[in-house]
Amino acid sequence: MTRKRTAASAVVGTALVGLLLTGCTAFGGDDPLPKPTRQAAERTAEPIPDPTLTTEQVGDDPDEVEQVLPTGTVAAETDVTSPSGDTSIHVRIVANDSGTFTAQLSGYRTTNPQQMSLQFRHRHASPLDGGDASARDTTEWTAASGPPKTVVMNDAGARPDYLRSVVLVPASVPDEDPSKRPWVGSVLAAADLTWTIPNPYPDLRVTVGKDRPGAYGIVTQADGSPAGYLVAHGDELSTVAERFGITPAEVQWLNPYMEPRADDWLLEGNTLNLDPARR
Repeated sequence: MTRKRTAASAVVGTALVGLLLTGCTAFGGDDPLPKPTRQAAERTAEPIPDPTLTTEQVGDDPDEVEQVLPTGTVAAETDVTSPSGDTSIHVRIVANDSGTFTAQLSGYRTTNPQQMSLQFRHRHASPLDGGDASARDTTEWTAASGPPKTVVMNDAGARPDYLRSVVLVPASVPDEDPSKRPWVGSVLAAADLTWTIPNPYPDLRVTVGKDRPGAYGIVTQADGSPAGYLVAHGDELSTVAERFGITPAEVQWLNPYMEPRADDWLLEGNTLNLDPARR
């Protein structure tokens, strides 16, 4: 978008400076990417994987998903409050009987009613952070309606404890003059999440084995430990897991955004996480 030196620009600058002076932090950044430790081997032409996906299952029943906590158990609870204290909401996350979780929203109050969204994010978030394409289970409400009482967290899966924070983000309104709410799209309030979901693999250790057909990708390291794996053409989940001395289920747990596939193929060019602390 081209910016012009108009009165609207002055309003935008003044509003953002005001937010910073209230104690909000600047936009955050991701951790630096680790450097590759080796180059991928040459591959011969192989068939293109079938993109058909499957849902996470338990046993042979396609409708039965893993349930990690008894129904009604509180998995996380927090208050999301803006630095000024003018806007806040209470979020309580409980296990439901479908194998996922439900966020119960209560106590919403604000001195500036506006179009608002609530999002669950993968990493720690702070006020003034920008958008997050990997946010899960976003719900939006109008100034008049207020938030819903519950949000079923289907997108987050059976183990949503990889989501580190919940945020309030002012949302845009069709045909709205941007100068009236220059903070739209930036985090207004954020809170970290502490989960009661037990770690299914507390002793998980990843070791780097020799590359092999079906696991020829590039391994990256951070602080001397395996951190990431760049998927090569023709890589298979089971073979990649074998190379690192872990199971396919552990690879999927380490990578909650990875879609399970019916044919065991992995998508070339994707980067898999190998560090439990970076899940």
